[in-house]
Amino acid sequence: MPKITPRTKEDRSTIYAKTKDVKKPSRAYNWWRAKSKEERAQQLIETAGYLKENQQYRYRQANIWSRLYSNTPLFSFAGSSTGRMNITQTLPMDRPTMNVVGSNIDTLVSRISQNRPRPVFLTDNGDYKERNLAKKLNMFLMGEFYQLKAYERGPLLLRDAAALGTGCLKVYENMEKKVAVDRVLYTELMVDPNDAMAGMPRTMYQFKLIDREVAEEMFSNYRSKIDSAEQSYPDDSGDSQKTTVDQIMLVEGWRLPSYDGADDGYHSIACTSGELFGEKWTKMRFPFVFLRYEEPILGFWGRGISEQLMGTQVEINKLLMTISKSINLVGIPRVFIEDGSKIVKSNINNEIGNIITFRGTPPIFNVAECVPQELYAQLQRLIEYSYQQTGVSALAAAAQKPAGLNSGEAIRNYDDLQSDRFAALVRRYDNMFIDLAYQVIDLAKDIAERDGEYQTVYPNKNSAKEVDLPDASLLEDPFVIQCFDSSSLPRDPAGRLQKITEMMQAGIIDPAEGRRLLDYPDLEQTEVLANAGEERILQILDKIIEDGEYNPPDPFMDIQLARKLVTQYYNLYAGAKLEEERQQQLRTFASQLDTLTQAMQPPMPQPQAVPMAPPQSDLLPNVQGQMAS
Repeated sequence: MPKITPRTKEDRSTIYAKTKDVKKPSRAYNWWRAKSKEERAQQLIETAGYLKENQQYRYRQANIWSRLYSNTPLFSFAGSSTGRMNITQTLPMDRPTMNVVGSNIDTLVSRISQNRPRPVFLTDNGDYKERNLAKKLNMFLMGEFYQLKAYERGPLLLRDAAALGTGCLKVYENMEKKVAVDRVLYTELMVDPNDAMAGMPRTMYQFKLIDREVAEEMFSNYRSKIDSAEQSYPDDSGDSQKTTVDQIMLVEGWRLPSYDGADDGYHSIACTSGELFGEKWTKMRFPFVFLRYEEPILGFWGRGISEQLMGTQVEINKLLMTISKSINLVGIPRVFIEDGSKIVKSNINNEIGNIITFRGTPPIFNVAECVPQELYAQLQRLIEYSYQQTGVSALAAAAQKPAGLNSGEAIRNYDDLQSDRFAALVRRYDNMFIDLAYQVIDLAKDIAERDGEYQTVYPNKNSAKEVDLPDASLLEDPFVIQCFDSSSLPRDPAGRLQKITEMMQAGIIDPAEGRRLLDYPDLEQTEVLANAGEERILQILDKIIEDGEYNPPDPFMDIQLARKLVTQYYNLYAGAKLEEERQQQLRTFASQLDTLTQAMQPPMPQPQAVPMAPPQSDLLPNVQGQMAS
């Protein structure tokens, strides 16, 4: 069986280990139909190796895109930094010195990743049980996103998509039996171009370097195979092989079933010594989440900013090299002395007040014009064109705003205009989180069915609590996940204040809600205190709906607000088939609120009797309150 071995010095065009004696797999090499583990491992490695050897262009392209963005190649990266620029006197063509590629990508990522898309489970005219289940799923999903650092990985995935064309996350079960997410370079993945012509391949392969001891812990039943597997390196460079780690290469393959419910799908993991894992694959998708900067017309892999701006960046590099050479060659002060003049050259120095004696023609000091202005103008045009080509604002890249753009309304309109240019990319970015949500819930459901439960930690405003994945049988109900931006308001203070002021003036929100939406750090404590009363009422009503747990109202509540909310809860859930017992609890809660309202009203004033006129003395008619003696 051919084995994956370290690459030789003669072959420097690929990344990761190569396969020896790779030949084109025959039709019989449908590894998912193999009858034994040994045969399946051989066919899997040979098929993946054949694809890798015939797609060297992908590695070369990815290497160029990576160097254009960060001056770091994807292979032979150890020891190949900018220090190699000192070898020659000229600047290399393929290494940017004025990096418009990096500037465009970093600006774009900073702009789009400020949004925090939140996938939300929605029901279609469901009863209260389905709504309650969707609410629990939302809490569970936010807890998993928090644990997986999804909003920290999102910008990294977007950067990979912009720089390399395609960003990728892998969703898998780790050794702690929890859902895990890893970033995957798209050069680690292989698909057949014919299979992926329409962008929907049925077979996918991944090459992955892994520590030998970690592999032995993951596949403890195959320690002998892992121990005999050959050591591999990221590439064939001498620096890469100067390592203290012992890594082997794993090849993982997925074959999707022919249709939903078919049993011809398979998932296998193999090393050079044989198969380590194999199972039927029943899902209709791969365990990856992809984000493409630009969708391809044909094929599976996207097109990024590095590819778009490659020609412009190379032209900028050429101009900079020409300018640098011109300045070094011509831009040096020179002294012209007529032949035969009696001038002492040592008198021409940097001394202050130095006296130069001469006979004949005096010396002429001259600095020639180094670079024509047309060259600088062309350089500036190329830089401006690079931003126009991608749609990124050059002012945004320089952290500036257009002159005269001072009002909140003007800033907001300018911000909206910039956002329209990337509307399609923003939708793909949002859909990436939706796809990640489906993958996370699906894998967590599989783990819960196998182990009986699955828990995560959900961080809310006040504390964190453990949330169980709902019963797997309930998850069979159809749900739709939609993505909502956590804040669709302008990001700058002036624009946000203008928008919120308009909403308050229109009566859409009240001042308390407007204060919360401003989201100023120094108002956070005020916002928490202002909403504490409403949050407590909502917690009590949610306990009634979800668990049937009843807590009576008390005088410390906002009675009028509580009466309004309990009425809304009753009207919402009474029509959604809420149990009669819990409906009665809501009615009891409303009744006790009415009792508290009556108890808090001041007593009615008692009618006062009309006082009688004081008696008067017959002897002293002008003196009141004295009786005649």
